[in-house]
Amino acid sequence: MKRHWVFAVFVVLYAALLLAHLDRGLASLDGHGIVRVTRHFVDHHQLEVSRPPGHPTTEIYLFPAAGWFLKLLSHSFDGRVYLAFQAFAALGTLILFYELVCRLGAARWRAMLVAVCLAFSAQYFSNAIDGEEFIFGLFFILLAVRFLIVPPEMPVPFHRLLLSISCFAFATGCRPELIFAAAIFPIYCLAHPKLSWKDAFITALIAAVAVLIVWLPILIIGLRAPYNAGMSFRESILAGGYKLIFQCFTVPVFGLFCWLLLTGIPQIRKRLRAPFPENFVFAMAVAIPLVFFALFFHYATKPAFTLAAVPFLLLLAVDRSKTLLVTLTIATLFGSVVSIDIFRDRHLVHPFLIPGSYFQAVSAKPFYKLNYLRTLSRQCAGEPSIVIADAWPWDFEYHMARGNFAAREKLLTTPGEKDLPAFYLPENHNCIFLPREGALQTRRLKEWQSDGRTLKLDAAVYQAFFARYDTRPLSIHSVTAGDLSFSLFAADGN
Repeated sequence: MKRHWVFAVFVVLYAALLLAHLDRGLASLDGHGIVRVTRHFVDHHQLEVSRPPGHPTTEIYLFPAAGWFLKLLSHSFDGRVYLAFQAFAALGTLILFYELVCRLGAARWRAMLVAVCLAFSAQYFSNAIDGEEFIFGLFFILLAVRFLIVPPEMPVPFHRLLLSISCFAFATGCRPELIFAAAIFPIYCLAHPKLSWKDAFITALIAAVAVLIVWLPILIIGLRAPYNAGMSFRESILAGGYKLIFQCFTVPVFGLFCWLLLTGIPQIRKRLRAPFPENFVFAMAVAIPLVFFALFFHYATKPAFTLAAVPFLLLLAVDRSKTLLVTLTIATLFGSVVSIDIFRDRHLVHPFLIPGSYFQAVSAKPFYKLNYLRTLSRQCAGEPSIVIADAWPWDFEYHMARGNFAAREKLLTTPGEKDLPAFYLPENHNCIFLPREGALQTRRLKEWQSDGRTLKLDAAVYQAFFARYDTRPLSIHSVTAGDLSFSLFAADGN
């Protein structure tokens, strides 16, 4: 440990940074779904999935076990516990990645720099303080790779191969998309001097059985197709290209990663003749990012999907020139403070500066929504109003629980529609605040509108739900969506 004290200090500081945001609320919609199904499983012993097709590793094996243990201590599995798991997974993945890089023979300072790049990459940090199970999946993928790294003169240790396959199966149970990381096993079998195509085929069969075992509870209750992205081919290409450059990474980091790939591809044939495990690591580090970048254009909705490529790209970078590695680290840290975008309110404009990935990640938490919630009261002047905010129910509930926002919550039920929480101001019962999903409650909104209430909608919610891919500037103050008429207002309440 004395030899790695710099990294140890970094881990402690990074842990303090994550813990500072632990009590500032859970922002992720999917994160709240995970908490809900975990508590339902623990309290009622009924298995549900928060999102199809399912996430058995976290929602069946890991979180319920934690929930039952907490129940013995008279505590429930809540958003704060979930965020603590996110933080622990992030720290564990960083430690595992650093150890893997050192095990591959890199100098400690190089391992330290690529660990910093991973820790402050946009999607990694965002999921470390909130988000979903991408980091859990990344942890198991890296663990699977770590079990495969053995001296080339050793006989193939079958138990390590089984452990690696098991970790891969658990990774798919965190994020189903990680099934495409199975490419590491045929690459491993072809790169290892004592394995062949026959071993690759056998390994694939064992991996398929392991994945089936992990997913068996989901298969029993019924496997459902994942949600459709709702994009045409053209929209997927455009959205995928934009998000790769400006959201998955930053412009400088994306450029450097592309340089690593473009200069690495021509070296594949030469590097495959290198000794094991160098040949395995290089081929894997080129292949996995290419696979996940290509797949991202098919389902370009979650930028965190490309997080699976980042450690492998950093494995390409670790043995490059000192200048490139230092530049990549500086670009990553700089991108966490300030970045560049080309869309303002979903409209294409000239490039402009925006807050970096750190500020984007933390600002989504309920803790930072108080000023916005207070500006909503401006919409309550005059006629009876239904105000649909660009906020989630937990944004209201977080500040109500802490006495920062005075309101009364009521759960509205309408046949044929989902239950909807509504928030009433104590001094004005003619004004009702709805979270953003209230914009989709057509039947209920029609009833309110026929009763003479004015429907007021945050312009950001209108664009997200009703003009998702409309790039025309939104300059009007009143719009229609189906049979409903909305009066739009901006995020500042005007």
